[in-house]
Amino acid sequence: MKPSEPVLELQGLSAGYGPVTVVRDARLTVNRGEMVGIVGRNGAGKTTLISAIAGMLDRTRGGIVLLGRNISALPAHERVKVGLALVPSGGRLFKSLTVAENLLIGIEKPAESDLEPVCRLFPELVPLRDRYAGRLSGGERQMVAIGRAMLLKPRLLLLDEPSEGLAPIVVLRLVEALRSLQESGVSALIAEQNAKFADLTCQRRYAIEKGHVQETEIALPPPATRIAS
Repeated sequence: MKPSEPVLELQGLSAGYGPVTVVRDARLTVNRGEMVGIVGRNGAGKTTLISAIAGMLDRTRGGIVLLGRNISALPAHERVKVGLALVPSGGRLFKSLTVAENLLIGIEKPAESDLEPVCRLFPELVPLRDRYAGRLSGGERQMVAIGRAMLLKPRLLLLDEPSEGLAPIVVLRLVEALRSLQESGVSALIAEQNAKFADLTCQRRYAIEKGHVQETEIALPPPATRIAS
């Protein structure tokens, strides 16, 4: 079977803060309908890599190609318009807004009907739609953050440490939701310390250590096979 069309290609991406280079010459690919993990310890460069792809860092070198278009020079808000959506570590919701308001904040002329896809993905949020985000649990905040990103209808979903600090039962719920998204054709790059979470959600994964992305991709069996076993 021929490889799928690449959604994301990193072509020697380097990024950092001020004079410090954190990620060096990163090269990886995410194909259409594929979830790919980037796994490494705390401080290995995962968040820097995701932030650079999302356009959150000023200092980057190399190429970031989304569906054949080099987006390296685009500011963050323009990258959203061409198909990137970021779920940052911890969710980062607006605590003084309700769940529904947080979900709809990135949509022009929002309507209640816009919430339906999120309600199907996370029915747990239905009774919480009028609750202020500051009163949510960590798992509930992560569900809202993923739902908010999906309402942007991204071509590529970027997730930074989605399982961090969550109870095991909540982590399994996120695995279920992400597998559902993948089965619907969503492409994603997932940065994680938790290799088991990456194994349960991703078709492939890369390793990152001291800012270097390993060239060797680790082929994994399909998610259904891993869960069944």
